[in-house]
Amino acid sequence: MLRKKVLAHGLVPVLDRWAEQPNAAVLKELQEELKMVADVDVRRPAGPKEWAEAVRGVDVIAGGVMVDEGFLEAADELEMIQNFGIGYDRIDVPACTRRGIIVCNVAEIYSEPVAQHTWAMILDLTKHVTRADRAMRAGTWQSEDWMGFQIWGKTLGVIGLGNNGGRIALKGRAAFGMRILAYDPFVLPARAQLFGAELVSLERLLEESDIVSVNVPLNPQTRHLIGEKELSMMKKTAFLVNTSRGAVMDEAALVECLRERGIRGAGLDVFETEPLPPGSPLLEMENVVLTPHIASSTEEAIEETYRGAVANIIRYLKGLRPHWIINPHAYQG
Repeated sequence: MLRKKVLAHGLVPVLDRWAEQPNAAVLKELQEELKMVADVDVRRPAGPKEWAEAVRGVDVIAGGVMVDEGFLEAADELEMIQNFGIGYDRIDVPACTRRGIIVCNVAEIYSEPVAQHTWAMILDLTKHVTRADRAMRAGTWQSEDWMGFQIWGKTLGVIGLGNNGGRIALKGRAAFGMRILAYDPFVLPARAQLFGAELVSLERLLEESDIVSVNVPLNPQTRHLIGEKELSMMKKTAFLVNTSRGAVMDEAALVECLRERGIRGAGLDVFETEPLPPGSPLLEMENVVLTPHIASSTEEAIEETYRGAVANIIRYLKGLRPHWIINPHAYQG
């Protein structure tokens, strides 16, 4: 029986920049595990021409990649794309589905660090931790701006009650006695009950929440899900946190809302353009906490994610149904 071919560019150490990867020893170990069940190519293509050559005849791609119609034309034998993370907005999933190519992510492992980061932002915003630190370093001890916002018993609105949103909701309820409202058109009330959440419309969530956390994947339906209209529904005292994808929010509308004090503040880990351009007005705003797309970045989660992704590929190569299939209609097993 012919062995499948795997392009494991995601397991090639990246040395010239900061990268969300396990250490080189773990990457080597995972390469060897794959080689036990498949023919593995561990080169990292440098450009379109190299990619077109590398994917020809390949059955499985192991690692994140930009996938469009042109890419798929070259990938003539492709059966599976295994992303090493949650997001898959760089992949044309409908085009893959038409060709019977399954797309998998690793959906659950990053949920805990993302939830922790979301709450770090919420606590920073409501207790002015970063602002006070900067002011003290500049010589300021007291300020009328240091008055905080007590979150105990307040209302937390969770947009998207998947793995990330569920953990964020649980922490809000258990740690801070919060009332939880959730908006997710794909969730049944029984799931919401597991997190102590009440399913409501997006409009009601925005109108009643003191803190809103956005936790949805980026797709055509969620692009600019939160725009000028939605921001205008929020309380002027409310905070907004986004650790999902930047384009889920209309960034220009958010900037204007923050300028006009339409809401009290925002915590953003993701942006419509990344890296965030040096001239972005967000960088000058005191009522914003910014981090550079690091919500999922912990050593433990990164290693576990890579191990989970490789185990999923091996599962598929052994003829078993893989986990975390984004487009199950494409699976032919």
